[in-house]
Amino acid sequence: MSGQTTRNKITEAALMLFNGQGLQNVTLQQIANEASISVGNLAYHFHDKEQILKKIGNLISADMDKILRLWKNLPGLLDFDNQLTRFYHLLDTYSFYFLDILEIKRLYPYIHAIQQEHIANFILQLQQWFESNMKRELILELKSEQTRKVAEMIWFISSFWMTKKKILEKEEFFEGAFKDMIWQQIRPFMTDQGINEFEIIVYPGLIRE
Repeated sequence: MSGQTTRNKITEAALMLFNGQGLQNVTLQQIANEASISVGNLAYHFHDKEQILKKIGNLISADMDKILRLWKNLPGLLDFDNQLTRFYHLLDTYSFYFLDILEIKRLYPYIHAIQQEHIANFILQLQQWFESNMKRELILELKSEQTRKVAEMIWFISSFWMTKKKILEKEEFFEGAFKDMIWQQIRPFMTDQGINEFEIIVYPGLIRE
């Protein structure tokens, strides 16, 4: 087995355990067991849990960057809806990263710094998405402080979606409900043209109130 393959096995095992049991509750021994290797072999590839977390953080950064680039380069409403699907799956794949945000802040400052960068980029790209759609006359003319507040609210909903799902233990917090909640934050700021495009292209089966 190559070193890269072993590193990937360790990363996948750690991610599954972190998502299932919480970051703080998982030991290196558990990760080694899940990866079917010895602790010594694990330590050869990752000195400690923080090293594994850094690896996962890099994977999240790469996935997040792809989504945010699409927000900038493909600002259409249907494109955005598709990107929300991708973002929901990122939340689901790396749920511990959002569920254990305070633990990460307290125990792993380096990872917390990456999270702060993710938040800043998310808000900035979403503001730029609003500006692009203002030019397309799909979004009302808003001041920068308004778009920032809406972007911050969307980040808040996104980052705590898995916490809400975990606490309430309801099946209703699926992808469609997530996307609907995000669109509810945006729809009040749509022009008539924006609403028409949304109802015809994004959700053609939507019933008007």
